[in-house]
Amino acid sequence: MAQTSKINTYTRIINTSLVLFNEEGERNISTNHIAAHLGISPGNLYYHFRNKDEIIIQLFKRYSEALLHYLHEAVLPSSVEDSINYMAGIYDVMWEYRFLFSDVNTLLARSAELLGEHNNFTQAKVSPLLVNLLNQLNGLGIIRADRIAMNDLAVNMWMVTKYWFDFDSSLRGRTKLTEDSKVRGIHRTLSLLRPYLLPEYKEEFDRKINAVEAAAK
Repeated sequence: MAQTSKINTYTRIINTSLVLFNEEGERNISTNHIAAHLGISPGNLYYHFRNKDEIIIQLFKRYSEALLHYLHEAVLPSSVEDSINYMAGIYDVMWEYRFLFSDVNTLLARSAELLGEHNNFTQAKVSPLLVNLLNQLNGLGIIRADRIAMNDLAVNMWMVTKYWFDFDSSLRGRTKLTEDSKVRGIHRTLSLLRPYLLPEYKEEFDRKINAVEAAAK
């Protein structure tokens, strides 16, 4: 029974922290805020987590597992519209953990463990899967790019995606992210594909990507 209680409290702390970090901003939430919101003592929280950064590391692991699950399970796109939907799925996962992307570099600078988790996740796991996406589009004759271009494009697409929420909120002078940022991010990330599209796909791409953004306004 004690073990079950421990697991439940541990999970409740992580779940509550995610909600508070997303809604109020990670910098505005302390471990005392989290404990008070849960109705537990700070000592109870510290029994499970020594500090806030340990909670953030667990949330990053949860996010990385969710994104990798999506990238492994989602069917690779076979059309322009599929590509938009595929990228929307990536942004949907990121939106669930959006506090991680509102000030990425500050979080990474604070924790060597988080930095290691992040770098391994990006270099060893995400980038190769994005190359698979580009190989698919290249093989179908939707884009045309050589191996070097596809490797560079995969890194650039991930770089824009990872920093998009931070950039968009600062550009608009907002302290809190709104969900329309997600749609603008889809547009901006996929805009990197446009120079590589074969001419017969460009009109369709422009029409559909603009329609997605217009629908969110």
